[in-house]
Amino acid sequence: MKFKTTVVLVLVLAMVSTGALFANGEEETGDSTKSSGPIFITMGTAGVGGMNYPTGIAMSSVWNSEIPGMKAVAIATGGSPHNIDLLRTKDADVAVCRSLEAYRASVGEDPYTEKMDWMRSLTGGLFVDVFQVVASKESGITSVDQFKGKRIVVGPVGSGGEVDARETLAAYGLTYDDVKVSFVEFSQGMDMIKDGLADAGILGVALGSSTMQELLLDNKVNLIDISDEGLANLKKSNPFYIRATIPANTYPNQDYDVATVGTPPDIIIVRAETDADLVYKMTKALYENLPAIQAVSPLLQQFDQDLVLADADMLVPYHDGARRYFVEQGWLPEK
Repeated sequence: MKFKTTVVLVLVLAMVSTGALFANGEEETGDSTKSSGPIFITMGTAGVGGMNYPTGIAMSSVWNSEIPGMKAVAIATGGSPHNIDLLRTKDADVAVCRSLEAYRASVGEDPYTEKMDWMRSLTGGLFVDVFQVVASKESGITSVDQFKGKRIVVGPVGSGGEVDARETLAAYGLTYDDVKVSFVEFSQGMDMIKDGLADAGILGVALGSSTMQELLLDNKVNLIDISDEGLANLKKSNPFYIRATIPANTYPNQDYDVATVGTPPDIIIVRAETDADLVYKMTKALYENLPAIQAVSPLLQQFDQDLVLADADMLVPYHDGARRYFVEQGWLPEK
């Protein structure tokens, strides 16, 4: 698979720093979690303009302060598919990921050509995602089936938002060949809509994001429903999709509910081989310092024990270290 790499310079610096420290007396084992000295962790997030990047920074900060010897750094990436690939190649150790994307990869579902059954969850859910579809009022678009021939912005190729866009179009019998598509970071896509350079967008952004607030501030853009038929078609490709609602007044000039599609919560993923004691400590540190994570965004108020779901194993199994912590807390039953 090819992913558009958006990893910022900090990745290079982190790798150089890591190599230098290993050269100065630490034995590199091929798995940073097994080092007898400092524990170097690289965390994949998403684009710098979204919520996952500051979430990764906050989590890395918690780990660095709570786990002796931890040297964690969050890097900007192209989103969930890119993060999965970074874990596959061991260029990252932990990452933010959409549950559905991790599930697809774990079972080898298109577009993944191999079963990545080494994937495990370090946390319960972070927050529930919803699809957000917008169109300029000037375009006259009121439904996704009117996107044909229009200028549409979606996320960078291979990003979680771009996957949403592709599947949403398919649910209405459309492909990228039917629209004039721009693969851009969501903030750039919103600017294109505001500047009249695009008619509509399927945006992979967190519910209530500040950039979406800005987009609707001048009352020139509407949120678009995903119809019952659209949802039914989406569920054919993935039965885990559910009906969701963007409540009225989530954004400026939005005095109407929006019928959309929800997905299982985002999670933090690691490889199954990652040391169970280390994962236990990382999971424990996050849940015992929830205010530091929840302060990143109101949406992350959802990140707590209530999203440690017993049926989450249906999508991505909990890592043994994480499960041990959840069982100790009484949040999950013993197997």
